[in-house]
Amino acid sequence: MTPGADTGAGPALPPPPGEPYRGAVPFFRALNRWFMVPLTRRGLGAWVSTPFGGAILLLRVRGRKSGLVRETPLNYVIHDGAAWVLAGLGPRTQWFQNLVEEPAVEVLLPGREPFRATAREMREPSVREMVLPRILRSTIGPAAGSGLNPFGSAESTLETMSWVPLVRLDPVDGRLEPGPDDPGGHGWIWRQAVLTLALLLALRALRRAMGWLRR
Repeated sequence: MTPGADTGAGPALPPPPGEPYRGAVPFFRALNRWFMVPLTRRGLGAWVSTPFGGAILLLRVRGRKSGLVRETPLNYVIHDGAAWVLAGLGPRTQWFQNLVEEPAVEVLLPGREPFRATAREMREPSVREMVLPRILRSTIGPAAGSGLNPFGSAESTLETMSWVPLVRLDPVDGRLEPGPDDPGGHGWIWRQAVLTLALLLALRALRRAMGWLRR
């Protein structure tokens, strides 16, 4: 996944300062609107979560102009009792601008019930140094595909992503603890095994059907 203005999550290709990269936005906007948002909304987000592609939450933010609730799928990590996400197209990211105006949001994590949260940007270098590398390592594929090194030093990560806002999502009721379907959990193992088996059975049935039609 590539993040952006209401497009999704994960690291994005570092643009020149003040000029966020937008080339892939139309593709990912369509992907998220017709696939990721409906899938996550129906509680099926855990089925597409892997260590390679990352885990996906659904962030619901009220539009600062329309007043309507906007839904955005984002890669995330759980740390210090909260969920953390990146505004991958920088400060111009639409959902980020919306939560700056209205920090009261709703979050839907894989395998859990939606919960209310308070969003705030975290700018402290020590916090960014701790959390940014964790997000990159939890989204190995998107990070590498965007030209980022998921296993680079914290210093290089901070420099490369200095323009990317880091957002903390604090649950209104209590702290958030990591679960089996969150980054670092093992719920993806059995889910991917089930999907792989289902795919193999479907291919086997298709071959049989094709063979029957040729008779």
